[in-house]
Amino acid sequence: MKKILFIALFPVLCHLATTAQEKNAPDNLKHDATEMGAAFLKEDYKTFVHYSHPKIVTMMGGQDKMAGSLSQMIEGMKRKGMAFLNITFGEPSKLIKAGAEWQCTLPQRTEIQMPDGKIRVTSTLIAISSDNGRHWVFVDTSNKDIAAIKKVLPNISSAIVIPPPQPPVRL
Repeated sequence: MKKILFIALFPVLCHLATTAQEKNAPDNLKHDATEMGAAFLKEDYKTFVHYSHPKIVTMMGGQDKMAGSLSQMIEGMKRKGMAFLNITFGEPSKLIKAGAEWQCTLPQRTEIQMPDGKIRVTSTLIAISSDNGRHWVFVDTSNKDIAAIKKVLPNISSAIVIPPPQPPVRL
């Protein structure tokens, strides 16, 4: 009897669990983005790489190599009088189901100290979850259009809209 009851209730329990995950997905996305930004600002590139899309990490030669490249890049910027001051995120776009993934865009605002003053750069990340919104990884669009991104990540939905690049703003 217990076995029959379990078999009958299992689909309902699975649906409830998935619905709960869906409701938490935007909060989880914001949490993961904030953790990623904080890791970058603290120069904890190993943690930062954890939030990067696995295909990008592989293309960069693996976690250690990507973390090392980031460290070298930042050190070079510091020698030129530049520093990252703050990273914040706007509201995610509508979540799109693409195969087994959830995808959306996320505005990112980065304040940078330049030799001649501060600027704010607004860019767009693509956020991707392959576990129903529990954990998210991110792809910086780096002013690329969706066609260029799809060459590297063909699973990106064509419904993803990357806003046009914005010029830096002096603060």
